[in-house]
Amino acid sequence: MTRSAILRTRWGFLLVTLSAVGFAAKGIFAKIAYREGADPSTVLTLRMLCVLPVYLFGIYWFGKKSRDTRPRWGSPDFRTMVLMGLLGFDVSAVLDFEGLARVSAGMERLILFLYPTFVVFLSAYVHRKPPGARAIGASVLAYAGIALVTAGSRPTGEVSLTGFALVLGSGLFYALYLVGMEGLLKRTNPLWLTSVVMSIATGAISIQAFLSGSLHFGRIDSRALAMILLMGLFSTLLPTFLMSVGISLIGASRAAVISFLGPVVTLFLAMVFLGEKLTYLEGIGTVVVLGGVALITLWKESRPEVQKKRECAEETAD
Repeated sequence: MTRSAILRTRWGFLLVTLSAVGFAAKGIFAKIAYREGADPSTVLTLRMLCVLPVYLFGIYWFGKKSRDTRPRWGSPDFRTMVLMGLLGFDVSAVLDFEGLARVSAGMERLILFLYPTFVVFLSAYVHRKPPGARAIGASVLAYAGIALVTAGSRPTGEVSLTGFALVLGSGLFYALYLVGMEGLLKRTNPLWLTSVVMSIATGAISIQAFLSGSLHFGRIDSRALAMILLMGLFSTLLPTFLMSVGISLIGASRAAVISFLGPVVTLFLAMVFLGEKLTYLEGIGTVVVLGGVALITLWKESRPEVQKKRECAEETAD
């Protein structure tokens, strides 16, 4: 491996790690805002609006540098981008924030992290290739871990079936987004794509909140506003761009492996800043969930066709 390739890999690992930490802090910022009297819809809407100007600028700036690769208005790729943006960052975000108001920050991150198992089975359906026994076993392992976490939370009264279902639905819609955008990411500048998708999602979220009458800006005090601004910067804007660049440097599979840090970081931050306690069963369940999701990603990474591509790449480099 050349020196430049080594540097690209190191930068990729660093960027994805920072992105995972940023996303992990989202639940902490939201929970603190909720404690100040803010509601999920208002928090989510303000979170998106406070960083919208940067995404709009990104559409212009990154669009100038990718005129030949960006999809044209009304084209099939553009329609796919809009649809997947709504599914991944609109519906998914709304379900996530509503669920986060009902479950602990650590549990929310663990439930969301089942999305790689959804991706495997959705990809199998789309490409009409049944998943192998190892993928099915890893999925069962991940769901068993969630069952342990849920059981461990019951004595403290933190578990909510409604919250559980909302966050699980959020993970499912995010998985739909990843599967639907897989081909488009190979043909389009990821930074421009991120800017467009996030701008579309912001518009949709804001319109929904306004029409439903769920915006309550009067409930936002200075502390809640500070948490929302921090969430917009460190758990939305920076992580989305860092993840896009990181994936372009090291690939989606490696990025997913590094993102395993997310649930662990969230649990740690929740214990430090929110006073949430990790029970014995929750600790075991956390390890089981991460193990199951890791098996899913490592299984994808070690498929014969992927391994063959790696070998060809190494031969070419030599």
